[in-house]
Amino acid sequence: MEWLEIIKVRMGGTGDQGIDARYLKEMKRSLTAPSLVGARVYANLSVSNDLMIILTWMRAIPIPWGSDLARGLTQELKRFGLVDYAAWARME
Repeated sequence: MEWLEIIKVRMGGTGDQGIDARYLKEMKRSLTAPSLVGARVYANLSVSNDLMIILTWMRAIPIPWGSDLARGLTQELKRFGLVDYAAWARME
């Protein structure tokens, strides 16, 4: 079954707390796990300090709080600002 984890980050501002392009490239390269189909990073077109990371999985849905990868990523990103997490299952 395909399912998604969506992590949204609203950073406190630009400057020292911002995430630069190099950090994003390194983070995306490190997003690997068994049955992870894809990891995509998006920037909000109208709010420059908003990011969204979408992890796509093909396996049984894990416990309600999601994958270990998403939990670790969520904790790491909390130092940059507000983080919102949601898991979505594809409806058949």
